[in-house]
Order: sequence, then structure tokens, then C-alpha cells
Amino acid sequence: MKPILFVTATAKEMKAALGGVCKLPALKQGRVAEFMFGDRPGLLLVTGIGVINTSFALGQALAGNDVGMVVLAGIAGTFNAEPFPLCSACVVKKEIWPEYGLKKDGHVDPKGLGFSLAEIDGQPVWNEVKLCSGKSLFDSGLDRFENLPEAVSLTVSGVTATAEGAAAYRNEYAADIENMEGFAAAYVCALVGVGLCQVRTVSNLVGSRDSDDWDLRGALAELGRVCSVLLK
Repeated sequence: MKPILFVTATAKEMKAALGGVCKLPALKQGRVAEFMFGDRPGLLLVTGIGVINTSFALGQALAGNDVGMVVLAGIAGTFNAEPFPLCSACVVKKEIWPEYGLKKDGHVDPKGLGFSLAEIDGQPVWNEVKLCSGKSLFDSGLDRFENLPEAVSLTVSGVTATAEGAAAYRNEYAADIENMEGFAAAYVCALVGVGLCQVRTVSNLVGSRDSDDWDLRGALAELGRVCSVLLK
């Protein structure tokens, strides 16, 4: 059985996700570490924050290792606290990169430049990539995530810090959550033909800097509760 590559942006997220129930190997950004998920071989990777770090580190990891599945785990902000409240968990079904394309009057047209990012299986990739969710998780041996609610996610390089910015993103893209690595991971995995499952827990309300709209500790604890099932 090919190994799982388990990925987080930070060592803090890796320790929250898996470290509560087992001893982790030494973690260094950009370096793959061997690990066991029960009786299934695995690898751990801390990429660093953001699309550049994720693309570089994950690309190197996949070039040097034959893996069966990538699992990206971490925290995220929520655009709508009703279906995705603080400290809740979700699995991402689609990643959107709202920053690619021709920017005009506050709107970014992904086809405005006339160049897609790539072609995969004869189809152009503009600013969206679908991930493993639903039945595909069951088929990949990750059925323990199958019952999590599915979310549409935006990947940004700068965290949205105003209510107006959050509303604009939510209205234009029908997005549920915001993160900083998901599209990069989804794009890299799509290019090499490896499935990606992305699990996120909600740490904050997008657009708010009010401490009442944040619970980082609770989100990390939920990340551990959700991801530790992989070890059992």
C-alpha cells in the first residue's frame, strides 16, 4: 500500500493534528519525515505558510516519494458562521484562487489574460480545482472524513481583515472558508495525478479582528480530534 503524505502549513498544526495521541518525529519545514498511520506507512510534511511555500515543499515531496494520497490539514476562517461555526470541521470539495487573472474595478477575471494555469486531462485550469470528497474519500481509504460537511474554500495570500472584503469574496465566489495553502496543494496534486483530501477546522470569522470571533485554541483541539482517527 502506498503511503499517505500528511501535510500542514505549520509545525503547530501538525502537532495539534497528530501529536496529541502519539510521538511525532522531528519536524523541519520542507523536509519529509517517515511516520506510521496504524499499519499504513506514511510521511509527514510541514510546508510553511502560503502558496509559494506549499507549492515548493509539496512539489519536492511528491517528486521524491511515490505516495497514494495527500491529506492537507489545518485551520481556516469562516465566511458564514451558521453552517461553519468556530471550532467546527469540514472537508474541502473545491479550492478557488481569487487572485489569478486580470484585475479591474475590484474584480479578477481568471480568463482575462487569455492564459490558463495549465491543462489537465485536456481541460484548462483557471482558478478552480476540485478535491477528493464524498465517495472518492471512501475509495481512497479515508472514509473517516466522509461524513464531514463539504466546503468551498478560497486560497489567499493576504488574510481578509475587513467585513467589506469578506462580504465581497463570499458574494462573488459563494465561498465557505478562507485559507492560505489549499489551492497550491490542490494544483500541485492535480498536476501529478495524486488525490488530495483537505480537512480544515474553523479558527475565526473572516474579516473580523475581534477576539470574540476567534478561537485558535479550540480549532486546533478540534483538528486533533478529527485527524487522530487516522491513527486508530
